[in-house]
Amino acid sequence: MRLIHRIALIGAFALACQQPQKQQQEEVPQADPNAITCEGIGPVKLTDSYASLDSAIGADKLENGTAEVDGKKVQITKVFPNEAEEITVYWAESKEPYQTITKIAVANNFGPYQTAEGLRVGSTLNDLKQYNNFMPITMTNFYNNLDGFATITSFNGGDIETNYPCLGGRLDITKQRGVDVRTLDEIKPESELKSSHKLFNSIDVEVVELNVSRK
Repeated sequence: MRLIHRIALIGAFALACQQPQKQQQEEVPQADPNAITCEGIGPVKLTDSYASLDSAIGADKLENGTAEVDGKKVQITKVFPNEAEEITVYWAESKEPYQTITKIAVANNFGPYQTAEGLRVGSTLNDLKQYNNFMPITMTNFYNNLDGFATITSFNGGDIETNYPCLGGRLDITKQRGVDVRTLDEIKPESELKSSHKLFNSIDVEVVELNVSRK
């Protein structure tokens, strides 16, 4: 009986030692597979090459093409093309093999990708300011860009810049509420706007693209 009692005690002690380890393992947070970070967006990392994307995601989920960036034609690859999860990869190389990613972008507001704070395509300018600790966002001028979009040029030392120095994006006006003509005349010559300008009391703006790039 003493032997059985000792065996039972040893078993109970071993189980008690294992439980804290198990609890500790369960408490380790799982990495978000759809996170936007300075490493990349979702399954695509800035360190990837075309070959590694082909291996990890599959050739049937990749579509090559070109895009115009600052007046120059660059090679791109769309990952999960024509799906909500679509990601666009911009290459440094002008021909295969593509080995160096310069930028990764997402532009579908039905996509799953977001930062840890919740910043995503479809977030409003007010969301952006909140995530940026209410520091203003500087952007190109909607009203003198041919495509009507604005490109974020600075987060002016706010939290977004601190936490995501790699992050950029584009904005679009979704609603205008009686913008004063004098205000438009005042800002049209400006190359950049700040989100603190009175114009933004009369327009609604949201994120239509988020991107991460090499710095």
